[in-house]
Amino acid sequence: MGAAAAVGLLAVLGVLIPLDWVTTLSAVFMYILLAESWNILGGYAGYLNFGMVTFFGVGAYTAGVLCTQYNVHPLLTIPLAGVMATVVALLVGVPALRLRGVYFAILTLIISFLTQVLVTNLDITGGASGIYMPSLPFDPFTNEQIFYYAFLGLMLLAVLLAFIIERSRFGYALVAIREDEDPAEILGVHTTWLKTQALLLGAFLAGVAGAIYAFHTSYIEPQGTFSLDISIDVVLMSLVGGLGTWQGPVIGVPLMLVTAQVLRILAGELPFLGSTIPPEFDRVVFGIILILVALLAPYGVMGLVRRVRGRRLTV
Repeated sequence: MGAAAAVGLLAVLGVLIPLDWVTTLSAVFMYILLAESWNILGGYAGYLNFGMVTFFGVGAYTAGVLCTQYNVHPLLTIPLAGVMATVVALLVGVPALRLRGVYFAILTLIISFLTQVLVTNLDITGGASGIYMPSLPFDPFTNEQIFYYAFLGLMLLAVLLAFIIERSRFGYALVAIREDEDPAEILGVHTTWLKTQALLLGAFLAGVAGAIYAFHTSYIEPQGTFSLDISIDVVLMSLVGGLGTWQGPVIGVPLMLVTAQVLRILAGELPFLGSTIPPEFDRVVFGIILILVALLAPYGVMGLVRRVRGRRLTV
């Protein structure tokens, strides 16, 4: 009942709140979608992936190229963007899964940089100039509402999918891989196939998110679309909320985005050593939060919640 009430409230808010809040909540929904997508492999299976922005960017550029270069209908480009992101994950991500730990993380980071360089130097992608996307023929508030509900629907789908995975044999097998992959494989867990499924599923969702983002922003270019900040933010948000839980991104994303928004507002108002706080100061704060989470709550907010529940049950 609580979940249904929350969904109903979010659906109603789309027509009641001001334009700037609609835009802000759309960003929250998009990042929850990305964090849940990352969490399938990164949280449940324990594979630290810094390449989520690769699939996000590939989805955005697939939609952009198909729509502007080949006149494909915008609605059709969205699932095709997810398919293309899945193909890229199959070609470059699956071989990377042969590595583990920090080696896998570094390789996914390198793949993101290489993809950005490739897109920057291709004529079909517009190079460094980027692609101007067609805009919807509605007023600004109606446009924002459309993307609000699009991201809301996809976010709910991703959360539901994570909820199902967490309670399925697939999810239990991914957790077994995270805890100790070699014994899990000896006991009959098909680790390679399961990791591949997790990667491809997350890549598809990220590609779809990237396509909708491209139409939402009306303009995409390599530096912003393939920004490493997106991958880092997704990982950080999942860590703060709690890895390997469907609730983690739902908690971590709003918490971190609200913190970032407050810091941006305060950046131009509070003095710091005789000058104003730079806008990039939120990265320093995020780093401090990450250190505190690692030291005090290594399992994130959900870890603290479960610890409190466990104490209550034992009293």
